[in-house]
Amino acid sequence: MRPVSSSCIAVVLVAQTACQVTPEPRDAPSSSAPAPAAQARGVVSQPVHIEALDPSAVPATYVLRGGSPGKQRMVFLHGMCGHAMGYAQSFQFSAARHGRIVAPQADIVCGKGPWAKWSNDLAALDERIQSAFIALGDQPPIDDILVMGYSQGATRAVDLARKYPDRYSRLISIGAPGVTKPQGLSHLKAALMMAGERDRQDQMKTSARLLSAKGIRSEFREIPKATHGSMGPHPELTMSAALDWVYTSATPAR
Repeated sequence: MRPVSSSCIAVVLVAQTACQVTPEPRDAPSSSAPAPAAQARGVVSQPVHIEALDPSAVPATYVLRGGSPGKQRMVFLHGMCGHAMGYAQSFQFSAARHGRIVAPQADIVCGKGPWAKWSNDLAALDERIQSAFIALGDQPPIDDILVMGYSQGATRAVDLARKYPDRYSRLISIGAPGVTKPQGLSHLKAALMMAGERDRQDQMKTSARLLSAKGIRSEFREIPKATHGSMGPHPELTMSAALDWVYTSATPAR
């Protein structure tokens, strides 16, 4: 699969009819310029962009380049029959304030691509994530990662946090298809549950309550004007607030 250029972002997040699964409706995130809030803060000193770590790799892994990013490690996992690049671009300036972001493309192609969905091979996904951070200059052990996921990607994010508790310490779950239960997640420093204003919200709200009841710092936040699969009209503002909460409100790991 060839890397998708930034000119394709208007289409890469739209479900393809050739896909053999029920696609998730999604709007194309805006990624052509920093959000006004990001510009006003003056937090990005050099051009920031998302690109394929290795243009020849299949599936691709997209990473943040440029700027003066913080030291935090972040991962974003897109939804079923989605594409990683556009999601990462949609809040790249907010992400850069905190650190580096790795956005792997899923490993099962939908239809003729470039859209894809996730297999259950968590070990391979974890290895791709570690390898990407090492390629960006990090030294092992690769740990204290914020793992974010949307819809099917949210389920894989939770699975990674449960299977590798020493590596994935924070969670943002967006529009997951089911309730996230606290079993295996007691190590999390923070867990933010999110859903679109025009999407189903009850499961994410229930997840936040269950996690909080077990002593895991958690809350629910709405993505304004967003349908399922969409990051809404102002993803930089939405995710800037989400990342600030995860990193500044997090309690120490137990």
